[in-house]
Amino acid sequence: MKSYCITLDGSNLRIDDLEPILKGNLRVEVVIDGLQMKKVAQSRGTVDLIIAKKLPIYGISTGFGKFKDIYIPRDQMISLQRNLIISHASCVGDALPPHQVLIMMILRLNCLVRGYSGVRTYLIDKLCEAINKQIIPKVPCQGSVGASGDLAPLSHLALGLMGMGEIWNGNGYSRAEDVLLEKNYEPIVYMEKEGLAMNNGTQMMATINLETVYRAQRVCNLADICLAITAYVTGANLNSLLHGRQSKTLTTLKQYLQPRDGFSNPKSIQSAVSSHSIVHDQLDYCQDIIEKEMNSTSDNPIIDNDNRDAKSGGNFHGEYMAQVADFMSIALQRLCIFSEVFDSINQYQRRQERMVNSDLGNCKLPMFLTGQGGILNGYMIPQYTSAALVSENKVLANPSCVDTVPTSANIEDHVSMGAYGARKALQILKNTEYVVAIELMCAVQALEYIDTPIQFEKIKQNVRQIVPDVKSKDIYMSQYIEELVKSLNI
Repeated sequence: MKSYCITLDGSNLRIDDLEPILKGNLRVEVVIDGLQMKKVAQSRGTVDLIIAKKLPIYGISTGFGKFKDIYIPRDQMISLQRNLIISHASCVGDALPPHQVLIMMILRLNCLVRGYSGVRTYLIDKLCEAINKQIIPKVPCQGSVGASGDLAPLSHLALGLMGMGEIWNGNGYSRAEDVLLEKNYEPIVYMEKEGLAMNNGTQMMATINLETVYRAQRVCNLADICLAITAYVTGANLNSLLHGRQSKTLTTLKQYLQPRDGFSNPKSIQSAVSSHSIVHDQLDYCQDIIEKEMNSTSDNPIIDNDNRDAKSGGNFHGEYMAQVADFMSIALQRLCIFSEVFDSINQYQRRQERMVNSDLGNCKLPMFLTGQGGILNGYMIPQYTSAALVSENKVLANPSCVDTVPTSANIEDHVSMGAYGARKALQILKNTEYVVAIELMCAVQALEYIDTPIQFEKIKQNVRQIVPDVKSKDIYMSQYIEELVKSLNI
């Protein structure tokens, strides 16, 4: 893959700038806006002044958390930062994928170049070097409560650049010191304030959330197309469907459908127009919040260059990212519910079931969309898969941000739980991709039994390049579901 360049100025980074990384290209080169480097240098000057005046400033010349009132003499301040990173790197579980850690590094760097963190320009250069050389530390995914941001995961990130822990080698993980030696990278020694500047932030939550919203917008677009095809093949009344407030969903439907009379529409079709539109709106809102977080200062304390001082606050708290993650979880589950969910009161409220079950509705499609029912099974079981995934999402969509468990001797008496919220939102998104892909497979199979309108031909051809017709044979469904999701680049 070709490398590409991102210029960071602390204010204008967008999710689209990170698209190549989200698609697996780790060969990125970052450069820093020159004006921001001057702000970084000024910020460091304020830290040096605080040290020279022997002022008791949190995390610079004092301990952390419950130890905030213990003054640290100057000859121990560098040890303070080292001990912070080593002790706080306490995550467990599976490692975050390398592309996510690389984005975390870029987001943390974008925060530091804003000039409110008190780090040296040297540290900025070292982070750029690490990113440009694809030096990606191992970061276990479990251990953040989203209070002082992603304190523990970011400590693992900082630890690797110290030459401790493990670093990605292209195929797995190796000892950090070995990888740094191979890549000719001098380990970082964090000076006063710098360890704290590295691990106070929301970058893990923001990274996972930005991947979720990026992929969710694409799967929502695909769900609109599935709705159009499903409405057509099930004989829906398109006159009543193609009206309402202007939205992305309605625009898509009008692109693919023409008004016609038909059967009375179930809610899974008639109400899907407004419901899909709400999901689009929610995702747009979440993207806006995430991109603001990507370009915000999430340190504590923040360096006040005008007054040559440092101010403690709650900028590192993960509440924005926690609520955004829960918003996306609920929105995506609603998308799934309209595609496939059992409703014991109104069994027509299920688009996939209406296509595979000829006992529902009046669309006259063959049972399970196979031409030889009995000897062949067609799409009998993929609908099971959708049902299982939607049921799983019901549990995962339970909001995380409504919970809090005090930590750090009750100093952090309210935590956001945003890290887990972000992780499970991404899992819901992955489940949603499968559910929508299965609906697309069913809808295209249904087109085999009716005259396919010209507007659906290209979609049908694209799917048929991957998924065979099941009129006269059964196929290994799992393989084709996975291939279709991958090919759709969602």
